[in-house]
Amino acid sequence: MRQRLVRAGVRKGLGWAALVVVLSLLSISRAQATTWDRIARQLRLLERVGVEALVARDCPEGLLGAFHEGKRALLMCGNNLPDDPSYVWVVLAHESAHVMQFCKGGELMPTALLKRGMNEARLHRPEVFHELQLYHSSQHHVEAEARLVQALPPNQVEALFRKHCAHQLGR
Repeated sequence: MRQRLVRAGVRKGLGWAALVVVLSLLSISRAQATTWDRIARQLRLLERVGVEALVARDCPEGLLGAFHEGKRALLMCGNNLPDDPSYVWVVLAHESAHVMQFCKGGELMPTALLKRGMNEARLHRPEVFHELQLYHSSQHHVEAEARLVQALPPNQVEALFRKHCAHQLGR
């Protein structure tokens, strides 16, 4: 992973109704962050809300990232991620969704809206929520939200982040 990522240490806006419209227009494929600069921009936003971005080189196989609320730390698993900004972005966007949930103090969208988004996503990529079975059922909602967010283009992820973490961005 790029050295820049390691060094990062790192109420108005797009609504969920707009997200569902966007999802219906997108073929839910890997959202592209074509440059490391875009990733650095998201890392700076995380830093502004007091979240430190860390890179671990000893994560268990299969773990790509995690967010620890108590430590306010977002972990990227450098040993499991290729040195490719498109892969790194997907993990960063997913974990950023968990930061948004933390900022908001709960789920980002109501269950009915989440189900609509999941159904739309499954039309394009039936396997996208397959991994939810690895989580306890109490985590399904927040993990499904994070998967929907990771499929969005970077500018929309940023807009949602700014919306849900606006009260902390002034730090």
